[in-house]
Amino acid sequence: MKRMHLLLVCLLVASVASAKSNLPTANTHAAIKSYVQHAAQFVAKHGPSCEAFKGADWMGGDYYIFVVGPDERTLCHPNPAIIGTPEKDIVDANGKKVGELISVAAHRTGGGWVEYVWPRPGQTTPVKKSTFATRVKGPDGKWYIVGSGAYEAK
Repeated sequence: MKRMHLLLVCLLVASVASAKSNLPTANTHAAIKSYVQHAAQFVAKHGPSCEAFKGADWMGGDYYIFVVGPDERTLCHPNPAIIGTPEKDIVDANGKKVGELISVAAHRTGGGWVEYVWPRPGQTTPVKKSTFATRVKGPDGKWYIVGSGAYEAK
């Protein structure tokens, strides 16, 4: 009986250890771009599941995925105050029209980058942030913008 219990515990530990996290493993442009590309593949297959993007395999520390819907309003974001905000109304602390710039970058072939200042999750002081965004067609045939960024990326 003890062996069976030990075997079950080992299997549980192994399955937790092998669970795939989509979070970036480095605070670099390459890691963020890969993170966003994986999220875009998820949206293409499953649609913009905001609940999925709130999970520990997609959101942690400074990293999170945001999604802008076909109506050009923020659909998924960890800050509830931003949900439903038109992208044209999203500006940084310096007045830079971040939402519009992200939309333009996402519409480039292969996506693109935007530099601006933004507070880290749970903080109020803005710091330098680099965001990569791309456009993807969901299973509903509608287009979405998927993006994420790195604070003070290397």
